[in-house]
Amino acid sequence: MDSSIYTTAAASAEEDDVNLISSTASTVGETNSSSRSGRGSITSSPGSILRSRRNSRTSSTQDGSGDHPPISRSTSESASSPADEAHQEKQNRKVCMLRGAMIATLLTATIVVATLVYLYVTRDEEKIFRTQYMDSVSKVAEAFQYGIDTKHDTASTFSAIYTSVYGDVVQQIEARKTVWPNATLPFFAEKAKDLLQISNGRAMSFNPIITQNVNRLEWEAHATESAWLLGDKSLIKPDPDLAWPNNRTVSFGIYSRDADRNVVYDPGYAPGSRYEDVLVPVWQIHPIKTNEKAVMFNLHSEKNRQRALDDMLEYQVPTLTAILQLVQDSETRPSSILFFPVFDNFERREEKVFDDVGMPIVNETNVVGSISIVFSWDTLLQRILPNYIKGMICVLQSSIGQEYSYSVSGNDVTFLGEGDKHDSKYDEYKQVVEATLGNTEEQIGQVDYLITYTLVMYPSQTFENEYVTNRAAIYTAGVVLIFLCTSALFLLYDYLVEDRQQKTALFARQSANIVDSMFPAGFRERLYKSHQNNTNNINSGGTASRRSSDEGTVKSSNKTNGEKRGRSQSPSRRLSTAVGKNRVTLQIDKFMKGVRSAPKDHIPTDCYNGKDDKPIADLFLDTSIMFADIVGFTNWSTKRSPNDVFRLLERLFWEFDELAALHNVFKLGTIGDCYIAVTGIPDPIEDHASVLTQFAFAARDKVREVCAQLDAEGLDTRQLDMRFGIHSGAITAGVLRGTKSRFELFGDTINTASRMESTSIGGKIQVSAETAELIRLDRGGKWLVKRDGMVTAKGKGLLQTYWVEPDVTDSIVSFSDEVIDHLPSDNVNSLDESKSSERYYQHEYERQEEKEGFFADEKV
Repeated sequence: MDSSIYTTAAASAEEDDVNLISSTASTVGETNSSSRSGRGSITSSPGSILRSRRNSRTSSTQDGSGDHPPISRSTSESASSPADEAHQEKQNRKVCMLRGAMIATLLTATIVVATLVYLYVTRDEEKIFRTQYMDSVSKVAEAFQYGIDTKHDTASTFSAIYTSVYGDVVQQIEARKTVWPNATLPFFAEKAKDLLQISNGRAMSFNPIITQNVNRLEWEAHATESAWLLGDKSLIKPDPDLAWPNNRTVSFGIYSRDADRNVVYDPGYAPGSRYEDVLVPVWQIHPIKTNEKAVMFNLHSEKNRQRALDDMLEYQVPTLTAILQLVQDSETRPSSILFFPVFDNFERREEKVFDDVGMPIVNETNVVGSISIVFSWDTLLQRILPNYIKGMICVLQSSIGQEYSYSVSGNDVTFLGEGDKHDSKYDEYKQVVEATLGNTEEQIGQVDYLITYTLVMYPSQTFENEYVTNRAAIYTAGVVLIFLCTSALFLLYDYLVEDRQQKTALFARQSANIVDSMFPAGFRERLYKSHQNNTNNINSGGTASRRSSDEGTVKSSNKTNGEKRGRSQSPSRRLSTAVGKNRVTLQIDKFMKGVRSAPKDHIPTDCYNGKDDKPIADLFLDTSIMFADIVGFTNWSTKRSPNDVFRLLERLFWEFDELAALHNVFKLGTIGDCYIAVTGIPDPIEDHASVLTQFAFAARDKVREVCAQLDAEGLDTRQLDMRFGIHSGAITAGVLRGTKSRFELFGDTINTASRMESTSIGGKIQVSAETAELIRLDRGGKWLVKRDGMVTAKGKGLLQTYWVEPDVTDSIVSFSDEVIDHLPSDNVNSLDESKSSERYYQHEYERQEEKEGFFADEKV
């Protein structure tokens, strides 16, 4: 045998990382063996070659013979020089320094990046917090002023209504006497209702200005006469169920409360007021319910209201009272009253009358009453902020030193209590908005005596927590963790690489020692060069070499198959054959379970000459096929719409698919209205015939159920039925690859199953004699009923067939021994060894080959 060929054959048998060792060892072994015996023998592994070489050297040493003299220890080991050791130590120090630098770099980067992340996230959160706070301040300030303006405008509108109806000019036009202060507006509630809702107030009233010694008695008489316009009967006639003072009426006159809060007839004198003899009773009020007892109450008798009324009378401008606690509120709820003056006339300019400097004279107007709007300050802060804003602190401050705090969270306003309740650490965020009441300042200038209000806003801890979170710490910890993990992975990788390098170096040193001990220096270099050339040739022409190798294998296999079949097949060969066939079956199984077809560029172009993978196909010996066809479908479908046809088929075949999954039956497909199913593929099933028959029973019942349901829906399907045909036998199955790969069955078993269906009748399940025999063995004579007479099947001639029914418990049919000649000779009910796929497929293929005329001892 040629030495180069032998070397290549031995080298190709090993892994890539030991090719050089295998080649050199094989060469040595072949040379040494040839020198002793004159003929070559191929060894199975480099280890055996080395052992042969070692034995040869030992025997040569012992008897003094051999091809070569003994190799001394000094020549078989490669010693490292001091210079090499120093160089290696220097390299190790460089590697250690590089590792230290890398770790220091990672640590520095971790600190820098973590710090930057923390600062960036913190500043970003602080920026968002400030932005959201200032945006909230803007919303609150705007809404606060808007609430004041709305109340001012509402009161101004209602004041104008009274002036337009009862003003002096109107009275002059109508040639009537001036009615002030005896003004009672009809339909007051209807006019005040919408205006009060717009102003978001709690009550609105008209309050005339009465002078004690001028018109008090006249007005009280007018009030008694006009009480019926107020809208509450209890103000006209006392309620007998109530006691004094709750049953008082308008006729009692203007009242007030003494120091003990008792109801008394107002004396008509207000000590401390700038207008001591003025009375301002509540007259018309909305809503009247819950406020009826406030009618005739002198507002000018209370200090908190007195100051605002005096300012209104003096400056003829709208004014606000100090913060009040209304009697209707059981809990503290800061409220105030807006007083807007009602004038006896509209202000107008006389076009033809001028003063000394040439300016038109403006007619004088007098305050004859007031429009009051009662409101609570929390209503001005409601429904301002979005729901995600929580915990904004608003401190309401009056010019007379009153302070009340609120917390605003979205639409909700919570009263915190009297005084400034904000957290002092947020003083730097203080924002102030001053409420202005119309154009009061433009009309009278800056007046210190008027009561004014200021809203001071601060964030709270709750507000800040919505934006300034622990995100910065989390992100920083995440960055640190990432860097630590990276460092750990780097160290682990470095360790694994170093460990692998050490093992590789150790293996290389061992290999070099072996080669060095076998070949002189000159031959070693030539051997290395030769191996490198062989490797390059293999890499450059890998596909051609593999194809040549495959062709050689195929030719060798064909040559072996053509030899005399007198040699029996070895167990390892038989097991390999079984495993190969089992792999094909697994490929089919994967395809049937949804593996996508191969792309077009992977389709085999010449799979029969060894240039590509082999076809995916196999022979299945024990299978059962069922054909099921709808009887009367063609005639029915010609009379129905396409929607009705597909409604029936989809409904029916969907139910069949569910039953197939339940019974472990494989659906092969449908052809028109024919449904095809198979058992025994891809996994062997011992009772495949019985399983498919049970599926047919369930399918037949489902056909009748579906047809009845669709008939009730108007599809006229009650006359439809289905006939079934089942046959058992061997089938060739495989994946027919192409542009659209598909799973196909081939064989006479399919034709016979089709004949069983075509010769059956509606509502019946017909099985062949082969299937009947399998059912008999499985079920002990149940289900089977022999069909009267034989049927004529196309291409088959006369056949004896059987009906199967689930309620048949005892069968009197008989079967010949030749009915099912394809079954294994042993009992079909004892196929336990089939559960081991390799043994089962090996057994089936051996028996099939024997049936074709081959014998086990002739196999190769």
